[in-house]
Amino acid sequence: MSVKRVLIVEDHEDNAHAIADFIQFIFPQWKVEITSKGRHALDLMISEPVDVLVLDIALADEVNGLDVIKRLWESEITHKPRIIITTAMGNKAFRGPRVGRPWVEQLNEHERTLVSAFFEKPYGWHSFLTEVAKAAGVEPPEKIKLIPDNE
Repeated sequence: MSVKRVLIVEDHEDNAHAIADFIQFIFPQWKVEITSKGRHALDLMISEPVDVLVLDIALADEVNGLDVIKRLWESEITHKPRIIITTAMGNKAFRGPRVGRPWVEQLNEHERTLVSAFFEKPYGWHSFLTEVAKAAGVEPPEKIKLIPDNE
């Protein structure tokens, strides 16, 4: 299996480290990085593209998760990651062009093609890690079954 790169963009440090720890447990050979800021995430992906982007909607700077997706789509990055969106804000947007509709619907049809999955916190780790594997283009390994899927 090839080494995959995962970037976790999450403003809550404990959540970010939990996600990273679970990914590293299931995929120990993968490279996992963490940032809390949307602007920093974009800079990191420009300098070294990632395979999977785990992206919270609310971030620690003025660039939110949806902005990251929009700017990523518009960028000249040729290797665009598959994105797994996470949020604790429910699945009804309170800002954007379609307030009251699901967050993914705030993106245009092209930007949506980058999104592999959406998870509302708290989510089940088994389901989440299965989606991370799919986003990376690999079969979910058997040891994912060791992780409970309680939400």
